[in-house]
Amino acid sequence: MLFKSNQISDRFFTAIILTLIALVLAYSGLLVRFDNLHYDLGRYFTSKPAPADIVIVAIDEASLTSIGRWPWSRSVHADLVNKLKQEQARVIGLDIIFSEPELSNTKADQALALAIERAGNVVLPVLFEEPYKGSPIKQSVPLESLALRATALGRVHVPLDADGIARSIYLWEGLGSASLQHFSQAVLQAAKELPSNVTLFPTNKLSTKISSIKSNNLISLDERRVKFLGPPGHFRRISYINVLTGEFPAHFFKDKIVLVGATAVGLGDVLPTPVSAKMQPMPGVEFHANAIAAMRDSALIINAPIWLTCLLSVMLALIPLSFLPKFSPLKSLLSIVAYYFVVMVTAIAMPFLLNIWIPPASALVAILLAYPIWSWRKLESAQVYLDNALKNLHDDLALLGVDKGELAYENDKDSMNSRISNVRLASKHLRDLHAVRRDTLSFISHDLRAPLGAAIMLLNEDDGNHKHLPRITNMLNKSLVMADNFLQSSRAEMADISRFQDLDFVSLVQQALDDVYAVAHSKKIILNTHLPDGNLWLKGDFGLLQRAVTNVLLNAVKYSPVEGMIYVELEEKNYEAILSINDAGPGIEPERVAKLFKRFSRVEGDHQATEGTGLGLYFVDVTLKKHGGSVFVRSELGYGATFILTLPLELQKK
Repeated sequence: MLFKSNQISDRFFTAIILTLIALVLAYSGLLVRFDNLHYDLGRYFTSKPAPADIVIVAIDEASLTSIGRWPWSRSVHADLVNKLKQEQARVIGLDIIFSEPELSNTKADQALALAIERAGNVVLPVLFEEPYKGSPIKQSVPLESLALRATALGRVHVPLDADGIARSIYLWEGLGSASLQHFSQAVLQAAKELPSNVTLFPTNKLSTKISSIKSNNLISLDERRVKFLGPPGHFRRISYINVLTGEFPAHFFKDKIVLVGATAVGLGDVLPTPVSAKMQPMPGVEFHANAIAAMRDSALIINAPIWLTCLLSVMLALIPLSFLPKFSPLKSLLSIVAYYFVVMVTAIAMPFLLNIWIPPASALVAILLAYPIWSWRKLESAQVYLDNALKNLHDDLALLGVDKGELAYENDKDSMNSRISNVRLASKHLRDLHAVRRDTLSFISHDLRAPLGAAIMLLNEDDGNHKHLPRITNMLNKSLVMADNFLQSSRAEMADISRFQDLDFVSLVQQALDDVYAVAHSKKIILNTHLPDGNLWLKGDFGLLQRAVTNVLLNAVKYSPVEGMIYVELEEKNYEAILSINDAGPGIEPERVAKLFKRFSRVEGDHQATEGTGLGLYFVDVTLKKHGGSVFVRSELGYGATFILTLPLELQKK
């Protein structure tokens, strides 16, 4: 139940973290460059032949060599327009700024205006530019004589993204109001091929020009991403000079959309794009050709609204939580990698399949973080579980009389390894104790049942003269002592420290002395005692402690010679009660002292008593450890033994 609760808590906590990560990244746009990188990868899905009815008349190096330095006279452009009109071009888009009159030839502007009027299908550009960083935005519009005769005006402004790459256009933009359509939109409008999904603002081109320059605030609406058909040079080009000289096939321009613009290096009208091969920028006129082709096919890509991006990012970030808890760590890692690539490929393909762009970076980052965050939560849960398991094992061991201070621990630099090792060691210790219990049962079945069985046999053989009665009595008494020692040891192991009560240790020692007085008197042993006049308060089980002290005293009486003396001294030191019991026995070899307090263990020696179960001093050791104390033996062969019992005192009772 606890594990199930932790799993739910881990899922909830991980979900909250992933949601916050996805929302913050999606809303803030911190990973816009990462988003753009994924968008650019999608250009491999869109490469296809350029439309045959869109032609670029290029102001290239050959034209500059033949006609002369740029800018050219307006009369040259008038000849080009007349030539294209004669060839029945459907629309003529002049991507050339005519914002100032030609001072060297006043009739050139009139010639161009007349050519535009006769053609009836010329679209002229409006340019927004920032002369220097931080300066007011400048709007360059065609001369009034030209603008009034053009069939439409359109902006050639192309915004650059945060990474300096041109990917999109605004359908509507202007200074003070978003009332100027894009150049590609104006060309399609003049060609009467504007798709139904592009809304037209009913504005007069000349009044728009005049009203817009009253504000320096650039307002942009309806951003769309351009679906490029190929790298620079993908659209059909013909040199400007070849058009003027007629060096082109018959009917080459008939019913075609003709865009006139600069392609020569150094004229400045170039843009870095996602499809720019080998860092070769794309001429602005070809960018417009791509925009026109995409707009006509209703293939301009719409940016998803921010709320939809946030919602989808959160949903995609949370999906891993549906399968991570079910898989192993390796399968979880592999599934996260596979899921990441599925989401990435889907996000890359969506603009070119559904014409919508949903930035994936926030979701992808959250997906990548799902595995480490989930693993972190599971490790935290595992650590808590191991800590609880270790605590429970310690509690179980404490009930069996084992203090955690007795256990050997491994302190690894890796805390998880330390926890695992310590749980393993504690579990092993608990298993060992259970093995001891099995041994105890074996002991009971043999050492207790054997004398009882023998006693029964003797009773069955008894013919009424009771000759076996002393032997029977001895066997039964031995069995009784064994059973009593075993039960008392089990009681000490299972003692509940929460039920300990305040008691006076001085009174307890005095009562233990009274209990052994008769036995000591039978051997004419003198008990030389030095007890405090006051009280020494501690928390414990009166019965267990009294029996422990009594066991030590009886042990001293047993091994002390007749008419010997036993010294019993109780003192307080460093908030501890220290009871010393010194006998006049034969003593114990130092190397054998460690065996005294082990279960069923008896020290072999010439002076060792034949009777005994090996549980008396084990009981003493368990009882004192249960009370937070300890027992220590100081002995030398031939000079008796001193048992030192130490117990912590209650400070508030002191």
